[in-house]
Amino acid sequence: MSTTLEQKAHSALQQYSLFRQGGRIAVGVSGGADSVALLRFLAQVSGQFGWRLTVCHVHHGLRGTEADRDEQFVRCLAGKLGLPCAVRRIDAAALALENHTSVEEAGRTARYAFFAETAGEEGFVATAHTLDDSIETVLMNLVRGTGLHGLCGIPRTRGNIVRPLLDCTRAEVEDYLARLGQPYCTDSTNLSDDYTRNRVRHEIVPRLCELNPNFSGAMARLLPQLAAQWSLTEQLADSAAQQLQGACGALHRQGLLALPEPVCDRLLLRLLEQRRLPVSTAVLQRMKATLQNGGRLDLAGRAWYFAVQDDYAALLYQPAGGLPPVAVPPLSPKNAVILPFSPQKRIKLTLCNKIVAKQYEKFNISLLKNAVDCDKIIGNSVLRTRAAGDRFSSGKKLLSFGEAWAAAGIPPMLRPTLALLADEKGILWAEGLGSAAHAAVTEKTEQFVIIECQEDKTP
Repeated sequence: MSTTLEQKAHSALQQYSLFRQGGRIAVGVSGGADSVALLRFLAQVSGQFGWRLTVCHVHHGLRGTEADRDEQFVRCLAGKLGLPCAVRRIDAAALALENHTSVEEAGRTARYAFFAETAGEEGFVATAHTLDDSIETVLMNLVRGTGLHGLCGIPRTRGNIVRPLLDCTRAEVEDYLARLGQPYCTDSTNLSDDYTRNRVRHEIVPRLCELNPNFSGAMARLLPQLAAQWSLTEQLADSAAQQLQGACGALHRQGLLALPEPVCDRLLLRLLEQRRLPVSTAVLQRMKATLQNGGRLDLAGRAWYFAVQDDYAALLYQPAGGLPPVAVPPLSPKNAVILPFSPQKRIKLTLCNKIVAKQYEKFNISLLKNAVDCDKIIGNSVLRTRAAGDRFSSGKKLLSFGEAWAAAGIPPMLRPTLALLADEKGILWAEGLGSAAHAAVTEKTEQFVIIECQEDKTP
């Protein structure tokens, strides 16, 4: 037997190299038609590829005896197929209240966390999204007014998450199960029109199919084209981000303004996405206006700002009371210490022993620009931002930070967020400037600490 589902799924496995030979796969199975078809197909071909499958099911604590039925069904199916079954029970409603999100989002987050945990670091997660799911997602995003990315449909892969049935329709899923004589569960909430997706599925898609009986086929051809356009935009944005990178993470304003509008938009939206800040067309338009006119845009009242000054633009975290100082703990030569300095920055401290004298000049040019001689540290040290009266020793001069940072080409808008390492006597190191002259490493240094700033991006 070779059904359309099997042909399409086999083709996707080969064309996109979805799984590694002998890999571990956590298969998300709700008990519904799509996930049961996915499980049966993967179980059918797993021997050929040496895959190790684990059936994963989440009981969301929402549908009473119907959810209990689904769990039991999945356990029995896994047993018949000779596969291990991992089940987790959660209270999605309670999680939604705790995390201030929707029940659907809370359930999805818990579900994927469980799947990832079961798969392990080197494993894969297989989910049963179909072409119908992707089309419904596109239509929902179209109604919401999302950008191009929202019109590309569900991605075939995202990290270690893989969707082998993404080219298959729901009708093909049901045909495959019918030929196998394989029963499945029906979630009664899928029959309701209370949810947006269900209304799209039951009302909008049938109307579109009346206009074009091959609507699914047309969308199957369109979605890869849109995804290719989006991929090109991402590549151009990656290249532009590297070219426009300025001092301390800022972007060059005129370079941004000269970009094609979709690429500029993508870079601005990335700034928000990296910090999990609200993304919308309205926010994007305000950011673009700020980019044109200069100034500072408050983002959702969360101490985050999009700031534009002179030829620089940056997303900054500046709480009203300033950033609190971070005490530096005792350091060990064996383990680097990474300290969270702000929601957008971490500081890595690495303790090192004396360097060989003949290597001194080479190291001083590169690593040792941001290194402090441990013998020059007086008492306890802290990481903090600039305070009134701070001075920076540069060569034989003692400069104000305004002078020092100006000479280094660092825009004024960035300076309140920059990190300093200070002891009980003064400043030892400053972000964008390096070590102070009196604390710099020399050939006589016995121990020193290397300081590195790392951008703390939300995955």
